[in-house]
Amino acid sequence: MINTADKKSFDQRFLLIRTLDQKQLVSEEEQLELTIMDVEEGGFFTCFDDTYYVKEKNQYQEMSEDFSTPRDYTVTELTCMCLETGHTGHFEWEYDDELEVSITLNQTNFKRLTDEEGQPVDEDDLDQIVADEDTIVYAGEKFHYDDDWAAVYKRGDKDEPVYMYEFENESATMSITIEEWTGSKKDDYRIYISKPIVPGEITIMSKGAPRDENKEEKETQTDE
Repeated sequence: MINTADKKSFDQRFLLIRTLDQKQLVSEEEQLELTIMDVEEGGFFTCFDDTYYVKEKNQYQEMSEDFSTPRDYTVTELTCMCLETGHTGHFEWEYDDELEVSITLNQTNFKRLTDEEGQPVDEDDLDQIVADEDTIVYAGEKFHYDDDWAAVYKRGDKDEPVYMYEFENESATMSITIEEWTGSKKDDYRIYISKPIVPGEITIMSKGAPRDENKEEKETQTDE
């Protein structure tokens, strides 16, 4: 017998699939032109053998070091549900000289990070790691300092300051991002493991609708 949690997940995914309007499906010709940059909340896309529904579309806006002035760089985050497994995952894309896409594989903590000598690493070491452009070790693999920058995370009408510390392994097949959230009285640290994806591995099935249209649709459904 299916347990309650699995049934709830199945029912939720089934309802999401039913929201995929045949009239919103893009043609095969259009799929060749579209990228992950074109998908909005409520959209669907495939990556490898999985199908994803876009639950949220949010953005990291780069800021000056004191968080006072926006800079000309953003990273867009898509919070997605995998329709095959029910798991929630995150895709991120940015466009500098070319489109770059990554998927978050896992979330970890400082207990699993060390320096090259095997000594523990924590939040108090971050400034020195940046100054020395040093290396951290995760699961026996070295990740070299790549960049650090201030950002504002834009989610709906809410902006939250966050400082990013980025590291990359030697083969550039995996990265670690340490996020320092500074909006509360006590700083909160979140550590994510990600890997890059070739943009062409993503196929857009339905672009979805801009945030305001999705909001109106949800409010209409609630009223009903």
